[in-house]
Amino acid sequence: MHSGAKTNYLLQANLKQNRIKHLIWIVVLVGLFASAAIKFNVLFGTQSDITAIVQTLKLPAMVSLFGEFTATKPYTTANVFASEMLVFIGMFMVFMNISLAITNTRAAEDSGLLEMVRARSVGRLALLYATTIEIILINVVMAGMYIGSLFIAQLNGANDEGNFLMGISIASMGILFGFLSLLMGQLMNDTRSAYFTSYGLYAVLYICRMLTDVSDPKWTWVSPVGWVEKTEIYSQNNWLPVVLMLGLGVGCLLVATRVASNRDIGSGVFSSKEGKATAGSLLSSPIGLVLRLERNSMIGWVFGSLVLGAAYGSIFQTIGDIIGTNPTYKKLLGVSQVHAANRALLLNYLNMLGLFFVVLAVVSGILVVFRLESDEHKGYLEMIHAKKVTKTNLVLSYFLVGVGLSLLVFTSALVSTFFIGNSTLQAPLSSNYFWQTSMGFLPAILFFMGCATALVGIVPKASKLLWGYLAVGVLVKMFGPLMNLPDKYAAISPFGWVGKVPSEAINQQVTILLGLAFIILTILGFVGYNKRDME
Repeated sequence: MHSGAKTNYLLQANLKQNRIKHLIWIVVLVGLFASAAIKFNVLFGTQSDITAIVQTLKLPAMVSLFGEFTATKPYTTANVFASEMLVFIGMFMVFMNISLAITNTRAAEDSGLLEMVRARSVGRLALLYATTIEIILINVVMAGMYIGSLFIAQLNGANDEGNFLMGISIASMGILFGFLSLLMGQLMNDTRSAYFTSYGLYAVLYICRMLTDVSDPKWTWVSPVGWVEKTEIYSQNNWLPVVLMLGLGVGCLLVATRVASNRDIGSGVFSSKEGKATAGSLLSSPIGLVLRLERNSMIGWVFGSLVLGAAYGSIFQTIGDIIGTNPTYKKLLGVSQVHAANRALLLNYLNMLGLFFVVLAVVSGILVVFRLESDEHKGYLEMIHAKKVTKTNLVLSYFLVGVGLSLLVFTSALVSTFFIGNSTLQAPLSSNYFWQTSMGFLPAILFFMGCATALVGIVPKASKLLWGYLAVGVLVKMFGPLMNLPDKYAAISPFGWVGKVPSEAINQQVTILLGLAFIILTILGFVGYNKRDME
């Protein structure tokens, strides 16, 4: 029997199992991409509109998020669209592919499913091959849809080669990190480690891309995350980054195949170290067990948030000098007005970062709370329920760790940003702005954590809907103003309710409402978990 025997059968099974996930990703990402492309000719149809948005995209704050604006004059609507969408859509494609790669391989192996499958006449590498084909298929399909959207939109200044390059380059980014995650799934000893290293590598490369884009864009070539912006779509149409992304991805896949053909099921190249002979006092309680299991990921989230915050804070001086170093503004404004304008610019930047940090915090906390459902599904909690542990105590443990981690991640990122940012400024921002930002965004974090608890407690099978709600809320908040969407659309999530703190005062009504919603949702989750049967 050859190593790839029954690959087709496993591919069909995977496609059937993941069809809903694929559909959601396609609807959200392609829908956003297509709707934005269709509206861009109206939003930025005149040269004055294009000039204004290009000046914004060249600001360090925007470069740190969307990458360097690489187009050359005369600027077109297509140049603006490519600059805004490449890095951002590429990021979500990376998330999709990491999840697909690890879930299909390492997670299936840890759950015992792979062992049952391999007991039949299935090749040793069949699951890896099937996942590889699935990664290629979903990315090719989405690339085709991106390209089709561009041809339908007929962006001003677009060309056929650029349309193809844009769709293919976004898909290539997804394929690269999909294959990289397949490698991590073979190298690491368990699912959590595979996810941690895959997302961790992307985070490190993203920060590297961000710092080099702001300081010296020619060094962005050292980060594969920055390769996608080097395509210079609609101006130079450089295909080299696509070749590099696919080449590196294939290299990772070859190594993953080599490792998979030689290792035993349930093992990894980097095995976990042996534990202590006797358990510590921390493991005598459910919350201690959750803390122990989540220890590595918690350290990674907090450390990553500190580094990311420091990276964003390091460009405070650059942002603050934008108006002050402009001769035109100096003539029009006095010294005090220049300082006020710089401060307003920094506060708006801090608001944008606050939103970004809230998303990171919410994701880190939701993953812990949702672990209750996955651990229950895998049967891990049966051993705990055999002891004198109440269901309330169990759900409380996951809840407290999740909420605590989310608050710690948000605070770490904000503290790091504020401390490093102020150290670069001649006139540091008042600490009141830090507290205003913290308290302004805190209710939004708690609201999402309440939603996660309610879903896990009442309808655990619907818990994944929260990811879609979170993604839509972020996308509408970030891209709504660029697409001239009415403010009412931003109100579909708490991101649109908290306002523009710290440049605006905290809305006390919203704070109270979100706080009450958090308490009610949390209670519903606790009651629901106690009443429903174990899966």
